[in-house]
Amino acid sequence: MMKLITTLLFSLLLCACSSNQNNANIHCHIEGIVHDRPESDKLLLYVGVDGGIALSSQPYQKIKIRNGKFSCDIYLDKPQYCELVFEDERQNGHWQAIDFVAGNSPIVMNLYPISDFNKTSIESTGETAEYHSHKLKLRDLQIATNEVREKLKSEGRSYTEEYTNLISQIESIENDSKKQKELIERMQSMTEEQTYTPEMLAERKQYSQKRKAALLEIIGGEPTIAKLAILASLMKYNLPEPEFISIFNNTYANKYPENPMTQFCHRQIGGLGLQVGSHYTDFEAPDLEGNMHRLSDMVSDAKLVMLDLWASWCAPCRQASMEMIPLYEQYKDKGFMIIGVARESKSKDAMEKAIKKDGYTWPQLIELDDRANIWSLYGCGNAAGRRILFDADGKILAFDPTIEELTAFVKNQLNTNN
Repeated sequence: MMKLITTLLFSLLLCACSSNQNNANIHCHIEGIVHDRPESDKLLLYVGVDGGIALSSQPYQKIKIRNGKFSCDIYLDKPQYCELVFEDERQNGHWQAIDFVAGNSPIVMNLYPISDFNKTSIESTGETAEYHSHKLKLRDLQIATNEVREKLKSEGRSYTEEYTNLISQIESIENDSKKQKELIERMQSMTEEQTYTPEMLAERKQYSQKRKAALLEIIGGEPTIAKLAILASLMKYNLPEPEFISIFNNTYANKYPENPMTQFCHRQIGGLGLQVGSHYTDFEAPDLEGNMHRLSDMVSDAKLVMLDLWASWCAPCRQASMEMIPLYEQYKDKGFMIIGVARESKSKDAMEKAIKKDGYTWPQLIELDDRANIWSLYGCGNAAGRRILFDADGKILAFDPTIEELTAFVKNQLNTNN
């Protein structure tokens, strides 16, 4: 009887999987060879422009590499931007993604280590081939630029004397010492004019102009899925120049309104465009009991709100959150409200432990596996956290204020000196 039940359950599972695959509009088969990477045994597949943008992101699929070969199948509703990443690189925190567009055409790949990444090849047809051809054009431009920059560097015409001397000082001082940290902060605050020679500045400007011209040429004309993927990838971490956003709004958003890449672009334009004076972005998310809450409903009676986007695995986020506890306890009955949202993966367990250990007493919601794309809505898709302070009218007053700045805001907004 047990064997019969097991067989029936397995059959039902197969039927369910088959049904999901049959309902998909896109079936993309991928196979390939991994060269000169005997230490790598898995590839991580991320679907969507923001699929692997954060370290907490869960892959769409883990692909085993056997005898230097791999294969997988992707089933999607719409053609999408995808990335392959070697698992060992991802774990080490330094990786080079192999990006492509998954459509209905099979794909053959040859993958190489980062040191020989330019040898990596992708063979296919349709939108996959078109996207790869655009990427090759941009890569050739980058290779030519790198050659010029390497020549300037070898001839000592790349960095200013001020920058070079500062690097020498940093390297000569004990690691992690107070003096070294001060010098690193000074280096990071230097302007481009202080860092690069006039020759290097001219080269950087010329490359920027050439790349912009090449990108505008690519996305111009008749819109295609491949061009949409190029345009969406430009918005991955920062907003591109206004010309690109205008082309998206006037052309691609209308041609592909239902494509996930279009929806990603809308989120990025809204999130990365947020600034002091903007209205906060509303969303829904569950609490730890699974009950859904809308942010606007939760803050309707508050005079001042801190939206605390954090994560159990982010030490700086938790430190910033803990610093707010005394202020919250003092002013929570006077109109000051904090709403926490934790960016977690797989389960809420780590979040619950963090709340108990750190002692947060304000309402908490959870963003599990980026289901509501809240971090993208607030322009920090690749970050662990961000804090957004807004008033009773929903107007954003500050991003990531220090505890001193936050205290001043609270006292000023609530008209009290207590």
